[in-house]
Amino acid sequence: MPELDLTAPQQMIRLLVGFIPARAIYAAAKIGLADQIDGAGSTAEQLALRLSVDAPALERVLRTLASLGVLHEESGGRFRLTEIGQTLRTDSPISIRDYALFVHEFLYELFGGLVGSVHSGKPAVEAVFGAPLYTYLQENPDKAALFHSGLSNRGRIEMRAILDAYSFGDGRLIVDLGGGNGGFLSAILSDHPSLSGMLVERASAIEAARTGRGGPLPRCELIEGDFFQSVPPGGDIYVLKRVLVDYTDEKVLQIFRNCLGAMRSDNRLLIIEPLSGAVNEPSLARLMDLTYLLAGTGRVRSQEEHRLLLQKAGLRLKKCLPTQSDVSVLEAVVA
Repeated sequence: MPELDLTAPQQMIRLLVGFIPARAIYAAAKIGLADQIDGAGSTAEQLALRLSVDAPALERVLRTLASLGVLHEESGGRFRLTEIGQTLRTDSPISIRDYALFVHEFLYELFGGLVGSVHSGKPAVEAVFGAPLYTYLQENPDKAALFHSGLSNRGRIEMRAILDAYSFGDGRLIVDLGGGNGGFLSAILSDHPSLSGMLVERASAIEAARTGRGGPLPRCELIEGDFFQSVPPGGDIYVLKRVLVDYTDEKVLQIFRNCLGAMRSDNRLLIIEPLSGAVNEPSLARLMDLTYLLAGTGRVRSQEEHRLLLQKAGLRLKKCLPTQSDVSVLEAVVA
C-alpha cells in the first residue's frame, strides 16, 4: 500500500516503530558489518562466518537494511553496500560509524528520560545517568570517549560543507572559541595556508589539541580560557561552532558581549549552528532540539532568535548561509 494511502492509525504506527530501522542500522554498525562486505557483495553465510554471528538472524537484518536502502540484495542472495551503506565503513572518508555508536549507546539511553523532562522542564541527564552531563563524562571515561568520538565524527563530515559555503581566505587570524580538540580549526588552516589560528578552550580540550587528536594545527596558538570570562582580542574572524546550542539565552548574551569586547569594527563573528526550520515542516533540527532539552539548558534557535540576541549584545546579523549539512553559517558584525 503506498504511503500516501495509509490511514491515520497506520501512519501513526509507522511513526511509533520508527526506532526499529535505527536499531537495525546500529546493530550493523556495532558488529562492523559494512567492513566485511566485499565490493562484489557477500552472502549472509559468508558474513556470518566473518562476524561470528548467526546466519539466519543476520540474513533477516540484511534484508531489513536492504529495504531501507542501506544495502542492495542481488541475485544469489548477495548483499552489497549502497552509497548510504558506505557511511558505516570505518575506512570510508564519509564514515559516520562512530556517530552511530554515540547515538545508540548514549542518546538512545538518554531519551528514556524524555517524559520526565516534559513534566519537570529540566534536563534528563542527571535522572538517567546520575550526574550532570560533564560530571558524568569525567567520571566515566569510556562514555566520554564514545561522546567525543561520535561528535568529532559528525563534525568531520560537516567541515567540508562549511568550508565550501563560507570563505575564510580574506582573514588573517581565526579565533575558534570552544573549538574542542581543534578539528575545525585544523581544517580551516589546512585549506588556507596564509591564515593563522587561535584555539580558546578548557584545559582538557587544549591538551587533546596538543596531542594532535583533532588534526595538525600549524601556525596556531593554543590558549586555555573561558569565553564566559573573556575573549582574546586581535582576531579577524571569531568562530562559535555548535557552542550556543548548549546554553540559555542569558549565557549566549554573555558570550556575545565578551566577543564584542574583543572585536574591532572590521571583525566578524561566525555562529555555526543548526537552525530550527519552518513550522509544520520535517526538520532534523527539530528532532535534535530534544537532545538539548534532555542533556542541558540549551536549545536549537531560529535565525530570527539569533538576530535578536545579537542585537541585544550590540552586534548585527549581516548574513546567513546554508550549508550542505545540518548547520548554517551566520555572520555578525559590530552594530
